[in-house]
Formats: sequence, structure tokens, C-alpha cells
Amino acid sequence: MKKKLFIFVLFSTLLFCDELLLLFDGNKKISSRELYDSIGLYEPYFYEFYIKEPSIQEKETALIIQALKDYYKSKGFYHTIITHTKDKKYIKLKIEENSPIIVDGISFVSKFDINKEIGVKKGDIFDAQKFTQSKENIKLLYAQNSFCNIELDAKAYIDIETNKAFLSYEVAPNKECYIKNIDIYPVKNIDSKIIDSFLHIKKDELLDTNKIIKSYESLYSCEGISKAIIETEPDKNSSVDIKVRVYENENPIRFQTGLGISSDEGAMFLLGIKHRNFLGNLKTLGLETRVTSLKQTIKTNFDMPLEHRNFTGFEVGYDNEKFIGFKEDRIYGNLYLMQKALPHTFRESVVFDNSRTYDSDDEALFPKSSLFLISPKIEWSFDTRDKILDPRSGYFINTQMMGSLKSDISDATYYKLKADGGYLFSYKESVLALKTTFGTIGIDEGYIPSSYRFFAGGMYSNRAYGYRKLGPTNDNNDPIGSDSILEATAEARFHIYNDFRGVVFSDNTFLGNGSIPDYDNGYYSAGVGLRYKTPIGPLAIDFGFDIADPTKQYAIHFHIGELF
Repeated sequence: MKKKLFIFVLFSTLLFCDELLLLFDGNKKISSRELYDSIGLYEPYFYEFYIKEPSIQEKETALIIQALKDYYKSKGFYHTIITHTKDKKYIKLKIEENSPIIVDGISFVSKFDINKEIGVKKGDIFDAQKFTQSKENIKLLYAQNSFCNIELDAKAYIDIETNKAFLSYEVAPNKECYIKNIDIYPVKNIDSKIIDSFLHIKKDELLDTNKIIKSYESLYSCEGISKAIIETEPDKNSSVDIKVRVYENENPIRFQTGLGISSDEGAMFLLGIKHRNFLGNLKTLGLETRVTSLKQTIKTNFDMPLEHRNFTGFEVGYDNEKFIGFKEDRIYGNLYLMQKALPHTFRESVVFDNSRTYDSDDEALFPKSSLFLISPKIEWSFDTRDKILDPRSGYFINTQMMGSLKSDISDATYYKLKADGGYLFSYKESVLALKTTFGTIGIDEGYIPSSYRFFAGGMYSNRAYGYRKLGPTNDNNDPIGSDSILEATAEARFHIYNDFRGVVFSDNTFLGNGSIPDYDNGYYSAGVGLRYKTPIGPLAIDFGFDIADPTKQYAIHFHIGELF
């Protein structure tokens, strides 16, 4: 009995013994935060005062020291010495990193240039994790170029006496791989032909992993699909069988609510309901209302995927919007047909717009009116950006053209053209982003709503100005809008610390009352911004100022995600 009691007391003492703060001293090449992370501990940031500092039990010290030595070894430090001291409050690990292993030579035999995939160069510290990742990168590069059965012999020779490493890669690509079969497993409420319409791979074509990634993105864009799996099974004959499985959402009806805020529209409230597989085959039917300080909208929409990457649907809604100097409400609808052949997207639609201008401060400029327009609209986009909210590379082009002929059922003969494009280039952790936007309106007969004009200023325009507050004004100091616009933006995005990034930008705007902007009178601005990385995209704040009058003309903008 006494023996059992002794064991129980000993176990209880070990279980409830006090933990001591863990501190590091002497580490220079590897940060304390990274060391904590390597042993499963978290070091809170200075603003996370509510989180306890990392601590351990004294009995764990030897295991943690060994784990840290192994981690240092994986990072190329084979001669690291770690000792420890303790007092009543903490355990301090004294770290002597000593000389690391340096990559002294890299050789490879490959059909393609794999320097980028190797990811290290002569003179870098050897990193076992990067070496392992380099092999995966090389396999992916060859798979992107249709070689699925490569033979890769990669070796790292380490000399701990001279502290040198030699890396060797030999790649035998064999034959290019073709897609032999594509098997789509049936789903209860989704036809195989509809699933096939979302795929960007075809039978008998060369294997391309980029097209598989695009197929995943396309499938997951369907809210009626909860999970998608695309399996590739290469054989010895340089062909690949592909199996596609999708799982429909078990709860197709989704209620949506949200709160938000932006510098352009102020506070926002959203409420909606959507059936994500209405009557099967991934058709969606939704009802949504969105309320901000400037605009209130209620709309319903129906979207239906067709075969061969075609889509159709309609949207009907009502919105009421406040502009500077007037207000406008409208009942609108559009019926569309869309084709997706990524990176291309084409969309043809007919827009019905019954708008009313009221509460005008200047009836000569913004006349009170009730107008009805039926406008065919054509859109084309080309987008190769790698991400939506936080892109780092790629380019895009978006164009749209709409217009109408005056008749008994349409109040104007007009056209409106808008096009924008951008390019992003990344180098290490920095990104250079360029964008330009052009728009023009022409009216031959009748009248169009005042809101059809171009109003500049705001976070998606010139950030030295508030939303729609840039450009010539009337006697009431209300922006009058323009018939044409050209805007150009350049941004340099760079890493600051951990999840914080900085931005330096220049926004430039040219406006005109003809079909072409007045390039002799531009609005030139510059500014800086701060980004904090989150799972839904970077939280962003920008401060812009007019170069000609920086102390009087400036604005602050905040949003989620990069602007392009």
C-alpha cells in the first residue's frame, strides 16, 4: 500500500510541477521565434500580451536541447553547442552556432534549366529542408512539361571537416506523358458532362499539371461541390489515367451575413440566402441585400453551368446610391451567356436599366430624370495572376463595351468602353505591380444616367483623394465626372517583418470631357501603405498625397486584399 501511495505522489508531483520560462542566448543566424517554433512552442508578439511566454518543465531540457541540435544540423550547422543554466523562473539555453556548412559547388544534368528549382547557390548555407524541397520542385517542373516518369538522382555530399557541401542532380526524363483516359465518377445530383465542363484537361493531350491545378480551382469555384479529387496514375508506357471524384455539398442552402468597413463606402451590412445546387447540376439561386452608407442594394440571381465550359443566368435587382451632388435609384436586370477557356473568359449580356436621378444640387449638370436603357454588353478578360487576393506574379486584361440605339424602348444612342490591365513581377519577397485603366463614353442622341460618367478618386483609383472626389467641380464644389479617363498605378510591395509588408505607390489620373483625356492636366500622387497578412488576404491601409500640394490634398484608405 505504501509503495502504491509513493508512486501516486511521485506521479502527481511530476504532473503538476511548475514550468519555467525558456530563453535563448547567443543565437544569431536563426531567430528565437524560429527556434521556439521548431520545438512546438509559440513566442507571442509584443501586442499579444494575453498569451503566456513559452515555458517548459525542467525534465524536458535534455530532449529540447537534442531537438534544437537536430534542427540546427538540418539548417547546416553541424557544430552547434548548446548548454543550459536555470534559476527559479527560467531555463536559459546558451547557443554557440559555430561555422555552418557552405554550399561550395552545384552540378546538374537536366533537359531543363533547374537552377530556380534548386533554390540555392554557391556560397549559401546548406539547408536539408531546402535540398529535399528542391527534389520536389524538379519533379513538378518536369510534370509541368509533361514528363511524369522521370528518374532523379540527387545527392548532397557533406564534409564536416572543411564545412563544405557539394550538390549533385541527374535527371533522366524518359518519354512525355499523354492522358490516356479520364474517368469521372457519377454523382447523384450532378451529371458527369457538367463536371467535365469544369475540367481543363482532355483525353490524348500531353499531361500538364498547371491544367490540373486550374481544374481544381474551377471545381472548387462551384459552391455546390464540397470536395474534389483528381488522381493521376502514370504507367510504364508514358501514359496517364486520370480519375475525377467530386462530392456535392450535403447542406446546399447557405445563409450569409456579414459586417465590414472600407474607406470608400464606409460601414457595410450583408444578408443573403443561396441554394448552391438548385434542382441539381450545380445551378445556384440566391437572394441578397447589401447596405452601406452610400449604396443600398437588393438582388436575386440565377446561374447555371452548361456543357463545354459555358454558363448562363440572370440577375434582377434594385439599388439606391448617393453621389456627391445627386442621388440615383434604379431597377435593373441582365441576362448573360459566358464561356470560360482559362485564362480567357468571354461574357455576352443584355442589360436593362430603369434609372431615376433625384435630389440634384445642380439640375443643369445632373438633371432630374427617369431613363430606360437596353444595352448589349460584351466583356473579355485574360488573367494569369497566381492568386486573387494576394497576387505575386502574372498579368491581366479586362475589357468591356456596352451601348444602345435610341428607340421607343431605349432613351439614348451611346457607347461606353472601359479597359484595364496590369502586370506583376516578383523578386524574392518583393513585388513590382503595374496597372493602367482607360475609359471613354460617347453620346450621339438622347440622355444617359449621370452615374454612367467616370468619377475618379478612392482606393481603386487615385489614393490621394477620397472616393469620387477627384477632378473638376461645379459651383457647389461637387465633382462633375468625366467622359474619358486614363489612370496609371505603380506599386512596390516589400517585406518588413514577419507578417507585415510595406507598399510604396504612385497613382496618376488624366480626365477629359471628350473621347480622349486631357493629358496636359494630370493629377499626380504618391504614397505609402502597410499590409498585415491574414488567411483571408492582407489587411491594408494606404496613405496617399498629391505631389503638387501634399500638405493640403491627401487621403487614407483601408481595405482587405491587394487592389490588383
